[in-house]
Amino acid sequence: MQDKNISGKQLLEKYEEKRKYPRIIVDCPVSMVLPNSKEVEAQAHDVSPGGLQLRSGKQTARILNAENEKLKQGTKSDFEVNFILPLEGRQEKLQIRCKLAYTVKLEENYYAIGLQFTRVEGSNRKILRRFIESSMEPL
Repeated sequence: MQDKNISGKQLLEKYEEKRKYPRIIVDCPVSMVLPNSKEVEAQAHDVSPGGLQLRSGKQTARILNAENEKLKQGTKSDFEVNFILPLEGRQEKLQIRCKLAYTVKLEENYYAIGLQFTRVEGSNRKILRRFIESSMEPL
């Protein structure tokens, strides 16, 4: 899937160019509950109204890619993602449905993983919007 003549960082830059939304750098743990009920952990790198970019080791990337292959074969197409964003002096817990958009190897055991939001409901949508808006305001 990845061109052998292009590095992971160059490939990631191509993804960056295609983005529709501004990205806000974050550093928070993310817990994913896959359709098979397996829980997988990673670290959020950035967030936008449309998704999250995670950073993880090889094991998490393998699990997500293997699960994504199963999803393509007709099972449930998304999974639950849980994370916490700081907003107005509080820690706001979000639970959002996502699907795997891409996995890019950055280094030997370090991957960038793109998740696309598939369902952001009610208060989660408001929290996410407020977090992004407040993060973009000039100081």
